[in-house]
Amino acid sequence: MKPVWAIATSAAAVMALMTRLWFVGVFADSPLYEPLPGAHDRTIYHEAGQAVAGGEIWPDGSFEYMPLYPWVLGAGYRVFGDRLAVPTVLGIVCEVLTVLLMVLLARQWGAHPLTALLAAGLYALYPLAIAYAPLTMPNTLNVFLVTALVFVLNNTRLQGIGRSAGAGLFAGVTALGFAGALMIAAVFAVWRVVEGVRSESVPWKGAALFVMAFALPLVPVAVHNTKAEGAFVLLTTHGGFNFYMGNHERATGYPVRVRDFRMTARAMLEDAHRAAEQEVGRSLSRAESAAWWTEQGRAFWREHPGQALSLTVKKAALFWNHRDVDDLRQLEQLRLIDRVFVSAVWPGFAFFGLLGWIGLCYARRATVPRLVLVAGMISVVLFFITARYRLTFVPLMGALGAAGLPVLWSLMRARSLRLLWLLPGMALIAWPFEVRDLRPVDHYNASVQVLADGDAQRALHLAREGLLIDPRNADLYHAKGSALATLERYEAAAAAFQQCVALNPVHASGRYNLALSLARLERVCEAADVLEEWVEIAPHDTRSVRLHADLRRLCEDGAGR
Repeated sequence: MKPVWAIATSAAAVMALMTRLWFVGVFADSPLYEPLPGAHDRTIYHEAGQAVAGGEIWPDGSFEYMPLYPWVLGAGYRVFGDRLAVPTVLGIVCEVLTVLLMVLLARQWGAHPLTALLAAGLYALYPLAIAYAPLTMPNTLNVFLVTALVFVLNNTRLQGIGRSAGAGLFAGVTALGFAGALMIAAVFAVWRVVEGVRSESVPWKGAALFVMAFALPLVPVAVHNTKAEGAFVLLTTHGGFNFYMGNHERATGYPVRVRDFRMTARAMLEDAHRAAEQEVGRSLSRAESAAWWTEQGRAFWREHPGQALSLTVKKAALFWNHRDVDDLRQLEQLRLIDRVFVSAVWPGFAFFGLLGWIGLCYARRATVPRLVLVAGMISVVLFFITARYRLTFVPLMGALGAAGLPVLWSLMRARSLRLLWLLPGMALIAWPFEVRDLRPVDHYNASVQVLADGDAQRALHLAREGLLIDPRNADLYHAKGSALATLERYEAAAAAFQQCVALNPVHASGRYNLALSLARLERVCEAADVLEEWVEIAPHDTRSVRLHADLRRLCEDGAGR
């Protein structure tokens, strides 16, 4: 490697390492660091890693989520102990390797060292990438794997036996962590065969080896899932509901709440499964409920083809748009609680959207990364656009853009009409798509996290701030009531929970905690009445059923009259 490239590579890697170490120093003291029991995907992956470390390589049923990250995390927990430092170190290592690959790929595609350093440096400073690096989440690992897969495929022509099998195997392992690799591998194999037909040198043997090696890591998972469910399940049972979330009459292109399902990951899947069983009228396996939700999404396409097509076009546009709308709202909570990434100097996605578009239009010797980016975009658009899914392709966009910038500069000097190709991309990136105000969600999430950390007064303040933004938000009233109950201000807590239930009569936690607060005030019969109708509607809510029985017995014994 020439000295100038060595300097660019080293500078980018050091920048990525230093920014993530700085963030870990802040994040380790944050209420957000510890995954909350029953919270979003972070808790599920943490618990799955713990199970793997304990020897549970295969779950009792089918995989609910992609299996690769729990296996990697579990191996780390097994060797180094069940500590959150394990996913933190894993994430930082993946990020540094990703930045190194960005510079290497940009070089292969003809980038100048300065443009390669610019793209890699922007990624090193990208807040979303920094914030996800230490989380107990698969996204950072997937970013590295997909970027590495681009490097592998870019150097594979399916001619040699070893390289073909190796590339297929790596693509299969990547698919265990990121399902979009299925689409990427298929598009790549078809393209190589078509290219071979054109050159009258079809790599049939290499293509066959690629496909067989690709299937090798997937087959054991598929066999386990299918045996557990009694029906074919390739990777997980999570995809059916995800598909519906992005394909129904009220879908927006972003992740949205379906019906009144709870928003934590495990609870949402439980509610979706129960809803499918209620609609069908019988017990369902997880594979059957996933298939039912998939069919609802397909029915939307059949019954509303125009709306479905329009929604898909919108999702393709949102893939490039400057807004980072994340379903976990991690950055927004960090800004509220820890006051980091609040300055405008931190780069946003618009830089990578623009670089990616420049690379698509102008980068030379970059057919493979174009195919990967487009195939990856399609795999995401099938569902919905969230910032952490899109993050997977940000390094590829940056490296492509680094390769396209010198070509763009030469076209600008020549005043070429090819510059017009930039206009559609710039319009997609800058378009002011309407997005609902998610600040109340951020305040709710932050309040819950801070309360779990033991600071009830600050949690109350965050909930009240959120209610100033949205005074009819049931979840914020629940957060307010939870903080007040922790402070033993039960009268005010009961009033907050009452507001929560009034705004959302099926808010199970609101009813449960309202009953608890009233019981604390010795209004036992009133507390039992709060749960009376609810336990008939939701007999599956076992904690409410038990509490109602206890309260009714106390009421009948004369307590709280």
